[in-house]
Amino acid sequence: MNGLVRAARWIMWMMLIVGSAACTASPMPALPTATRPTTVMPTATYVTTTPSTPTATRIPTVMLPSTATPRRPIITPIPPAAPLPTPRPRQFDDVDARAFLSALFPDLKLTPSDDAFVVNGNPNWQMWVNARAEGQFTQGDAAELAAVIANESPQLSLDQAQRYAPWGSFLAIFQKRAGRVEVAQRSLLFPALSPLVFDVRIDRVTDFDRDEQDELLIVTNSTRLGIATTAAFLYQWNDQVFAEIWSAEIGEDNTGALNQPQYFVSASTIRFADLDGDGMDEIVVESARVDYAKDAQGLANTERETVRRSERRVYRWNGTAFSLIVR
Repeated sequence: MNGLVRAARWIMWMMLIVGSAACTASPMPALPTATRPTTVMPTATYVTTTPSTPTATRIPTVMLPSTATPRRPIITPIPPAAPLPTPRPRQFDDVDARAFLSALFPDLKLTPSDDAFVVNGNPNWQMWVNARAEGQFTQGDAAELAAVIANESPQLSLDQAQRYAPWGSFLAIFQKRAGRVEVAQRSLLFPALSPLVFDVRIDRVTDFDRDEQDELLIVTNSTRLGIATTAAFLYQWNDQVFAEIWSAEIGEDNTGALNQPQYFVSASTIRFADLDGDGMDEIVVESARVDYAKDAQGLANTERETVRRSERRVYRWNGTAFSLIVR
């Protein structure tokens, strides 16, 4: 009996050993595909754990603190200024109006008063330099300064007028000798009128004939009976005096006058140019004129233009004077 029991236990032990070996040798059957869970890693979130070695051309994406780029200075170009009618003096920059007047009238007492000088303490007698320009006018080898002197004087005796200057404006030429200003020439070219109503200016210095001796273009403005007139004069030194070699009316405004058959305003520009290539400049005058209607009182109605026109005049030097060749 005991032998049978031991045999049965041995048989069961062997069966357990064989079953265990079979389980180890045979893999577990795979689950059906439909029921197998599938896990997909999104590409965007896939991160490799293998460190990459930077190459020589790789630029690290490192965020640095922003640094302001140095701003280049902005230079605003200044347009060239229009040329002044009166050239700026060069050799006479350090000479003021008092020095010129003192050279002309060494025995007069000059007291500054705005842009003028009161003469001998008389408030009714004033002098001033109305315009000045440097050039070579009476000599071809020395710098000179031309100045228009305005003399607003009271009634002077004939002796005083001859000794000093007549009422009005006159032209004076100055030179420098050993640093001292001296009077080289004085010309009474203009009518004896108050400089307050007859304004005389040096418009420019020119050398139209290229002889290294300058001419003076002078412009005058005056008003009489409500009519304002502008005229131009070209003066040349002829070894003795300044002679007028050309003149022309270059502007008029009669809109402030009474009983005019036609009211108008005209204005001109003057330029010097060698148009024919003969080495001498012609004078070119370009003018514009505007006519106005009359109002109910027969005066100028400057808000109503009737005609606008322009013209061009050319003057050529004939050896002794300028003559009109184109109009």
